[in-house]
Amino acid sequence: MKKIFTILLAAVLTSVAGDVAAQQVVKQRIGTYKESGNVVVSEATTTLAVDLVVECEEFEVGKYARYAQKYLGKRASLVNRVSYNLVGADVAVLNAPAYYAAEASEVNTVAAVADEASVDRLSMDELADEQAAKQAAARIFELRSVRQDLVLGEFGDGVYGAGLEAALREIERLENDYMALFFGVRTVTTTTHRVLLPVSADAPNSVVARFNSEEGVLAKDNLAGDVVVVAITPSEMTYPTSNPKGTVAYRYANNATVAVSLAQDVLTTRILPIYEFGETIYYANPR
Repeated sequence: MKKIFTILLAAVLTSVAGDVAAQQVVKQRIGTYKESGNVVVSEATTTLAVDLVVECEEFEVGKYARYAQKYLGKRASLVNRVSYNLVGADVAVLNAPAYYAAEASEVNTVAAVADEASVDRLSMDELADEQAAKQAAARIFELRSVRQDLVLGEFGDGVYGAGLEAALREIERLENDYMALFFGVRTVTTTTHRVLLPVSADAPNSVVARFNSEEGVLAKDNLAGDVVVVAITPSEMTYPTSNPKGTVAYRYANNATVAVSLAQDVLTTRILPIYEFGETIYYANPR
């Protein structure tokens, strides 16, 4: 029994030692001092970069939507729509001056998943809308008929193999373009909005932005959206012993847990070095 207890105790001590060794030690000399002949005035501050990944879905009504039921037998939407979804987030320490203002900015845009119809509309625009819609519908049925003939081999041995596959792909593309004239185009884009947060020891929980599905990312004081909150939870850390007579000061960061949430939903968590929740240690000499 004593042997088992000794083994368990050794395992626990090894685990604790491993956790302590794995802690990231981040420190910065602070105060006024000389370095390489220059006078340096240094403060240890932390600014967090909060990235909010937003998906925007837009639907544009087809030009001939009101004729879809008449010529294609299916009703099309007659209302343009835009909606937003907060699909992800990230947070990191920003290596930049803390005096940068917190703001939302668009950094990355992904190409749309659907393109505008590439049909030549110049000739169609000269016709009345309904006549043009009738011709577009006729073209759709014509393309479907050609595809059926190709698949069933009605065109003989002239189209086969890779040529057949290419022809079918082109027919599908043209049909989709014409269908978009009736049933509209759905476009999805993804953007990243960055908000900068200078950390304050007095405010471990901070509202950095707001969000709603109609407008996307909003300013933090816009009550029309749910709050996006950054919550900082300091960890229990062991810092070096400070020398009471030391004159060289270093600020040690605390390896805190930083969580980004939308209302009650946690979007991401990171363990980051935060100076504002650390300790200042004095040494006799620079380290």
